[in-house]
Amino acid sequence: MKKFIYTISVFFLIGLVVSCDLNDKLEELNIDEKNPSEVPGEPLFTNGVRNMFDLMLETNVNRNVFRLYAQYWAQTTYPDESQYNQVTRNIPDNMWLILYRDVLKDLNGAKLIISPEETVTDEAAAIKANKLACIKIAEVYAYSTLVDIFGDIPYTDAMDATNASPTYDDAATVYAAVLDSLNAAISAIDVDYEGFSGQDPIYEGDMEGWLKAANSLKLRMALRLADTNSSTAESLAVAAAAGVIDSNDDNFTITYTSASPNTHPLWVDLVQSGRNDFVPANTLVDVMNDLSDPRRPIYFTDVDGAYDGGTYGSANAYSTYSHIGDLLLEPALPGTLISYAETEFLLAEAAARGYAVGGTAEEHYNAGIEASMGEWGVDDADVTTYLAEADVAYDASDWKQSIGVQKWLAMYNLPFEGWTAYRLLDFTGILQAPEDMTLSDIPVRFLYPIEEATLNGASYDAAAAAIGGDKKTTKLFWDAN
Repeated sequence: MKKFIYTISVFFLIGLVVSCDLNDKLEELNIDEKNPSEVPGEPLFTNGVRNMFDLMLETNVNRNVFRLYAQYWAQTTYPDESQYNQVTRNIPDNMWLILYRDVLKDLNGAKLIISPEETVTDEAAAIKANKLACIKIAEVYAYSTLVDIFGDIPYTDAMDATNASPTYDDAATVYAAVLDSLNAAISAIDVDYEGFSGQDPIYEGDMEGWLKAANSLKLRMALRLADTNSSTAESLAVAAAAGVIDSNDDNFTITYTSASPNTHPLWVDLVQSGRNDFVPANTLVDVMNDLSDPRRPIYFTDVDGAYDGGTYGSANAYSTYSHIGDLLLEPALPGTLISYAETEFLLAEAAARGYAVGGTAEEHYNAGIEASMGEWGVDDADVTTYLAEADVAYDASDWKQSIGVQKWLAMYNLPFEGWTAYRLLDFTGILQAPEDMTLSDIPVRFLYPIEEATLNGASYDAAAAAIGGDKKTTKLFWDAN
């Protein structure tokens, strides 16, 4: 009898152990290791900035149409986007969604996780401060881009998950707020310590690079304000000028790889997709032909020794025209959002306006051209020949035209800034209207997302009224001319 009870007890204990072990295993199965409930701040930062770069560099017509709006490229079979149709593909909705959900939400999450972390050494405190500065700089880029695309946007309420109907902040107010944030980030950086290090796909933790990028972004935003708030623009530009990106080695760049999923977005859109949707636009090719621009064999392929662009705004036969240059089809092509060439053209503009940024407008103008040529690997002799051309020489009497055209040519692979150069500097005789349209039809902003009008109607109506109407031709607050 005792033996029988003992046997039952053993089996009971074995069953208890097995049951506990089984419960433990079931609990383990309930843990989603690919989507953990708690994520460190570092990978959220990495994911946010990677999404930001991918979005601004790609050429997927469901989201990013800046190469078309800058008239660098023309379309082949389906020219709707070159004819400024923003609605059919919900382009504004997708741009808005990715910047808020996939960029700013991740960056804000990284900030919320890293901010309360305790530090026990001066070094750890400096590294933490540098990480938070990097997050702020990326947030400023994203918010300023949203303003530069749409105008008034949600900012104060933007990251409040409990608010399903965020109000829209005045665009100029958003600019002032994010410039304050950018200044705080610049002041917080300690270049003697690293930042995100292995989680930083841009500068690999080198805070000198981040400091230069932050000052360059500050300079960019300063010149946005130049026609509407000159005194603020001047003070910001003068403060930033000495610390901007001053070589192509310092560009605000992600280096992509030759292996998926870390390839350049252009390779995904132009090569992996197997589609032939784009050819260089005659708008760009004709200007570069007239100037004998030595970047032509890099920007495009030739057709029997000549460069020939498709008609902008029309459907074009892919086989008839030049194609996108081979370098831009490389999966490991560096992806740049702020470049040395851009900063030199910004300094040229600042100097032309009389701001004390060091150097003359002509010196910075020439340096901008040289920086762009260097970025694309053009021979020095060809650069010298180009600068000597009468139609390239800087014209102080019409500096907006000189700087505008050459900046537009240099921003070929930074198309958002190419489109913005046209909006800001108002150079003429370059961009052309599609058939049955006029130059005034060229968009200067995106429409607000359809979902905003549907789900956040009161805020949408107020914002549309505040900016002068939700139209593609409604100028942004900094677009005075």
